[in-house]
Amino acid sequence: MRNDVPSVNRVATRSLAVAAVLSLCLPTLPAGAQSKAVPDFSGIYRSGRANSPCGLEGVYERSERCPITDAALERVATVDHYDDPGLRCEADGLGRLFTRLPRPVRITQRDDEIEIFYEYFAIQRTIHLDGEPPGPDHPHTLHGYSVGRWEGDTLVVETTHLSENLFTLPTSEEARTVERYRKSERGGLYLDVVIHDPKFYDRPLALERAEFTPTPDDYIAEWECVTQEALFTEGEIDLDAFFD
Repeated sequence: MRNDVPSVNRVATRSLAVAAVLSLCLPTLPAGAQSKAVPDFSGIYRSGRANSPCGLEGVYERSERCPITDAALERVATVDHYDDPGLRCEADGLGRLFTRLPRPVRITQRDDEIEIFYEYFAIQRTIHLDGEPPGPDHPHTLHGYSVGRWEGDTLVVETTHLSENLFTLPTSEEARTVERYRKSERGGLYLDVVIHDPKFYDRPLALERAEFTPTPDDYIAEWECVTQEALFTEGEIDLDAFFD
């Protein structure tokens, strides 16, 4: 039996040597690389419009599809269309980006983040793909803090730290939006949005599906806003008739 020991050791030594050589031949993934390829959404699109079942521009009605709360209706009643920040050339909240009439949008996809740049008010959003949460003192803003992840070929974006918004699509500072982007059959992107806001809605609010149309020959124009407020106050436009 003692004569067999050296033979066993030689076999084991050869196995380790072969394994070491094979390990040098195998490709290694760089740190943070996706183990599975994900689609590339980069490009310029004409944004779709994700209509709200609650109505638009301050005329909101509670229904089976619109679980808006009394608290939300009371807050909305404290403002009117004269207070719309767009009249002062000020950007509105995230909800208006979902529900605006189609405008160009540029998506730039990187390994650790996705940038969405809207021609409308030249708004830029950063979707963090590294899973890094917002800091404990992160402020609440109009467009919040967005973290993305891949579920198969679908990009899921969760946005928190939103400031209260009372125009177009009311949301409170407790709101959390979930966007889902995936390729459409026509080469564009489908966008499904669900809003979770226990203060303004009794249950999650789902918007209508929007579709982004690819426009590779389009470009993002420089945003130039003409203050409409001056036109209204000077009597050139009847604001009440404008919103009827």
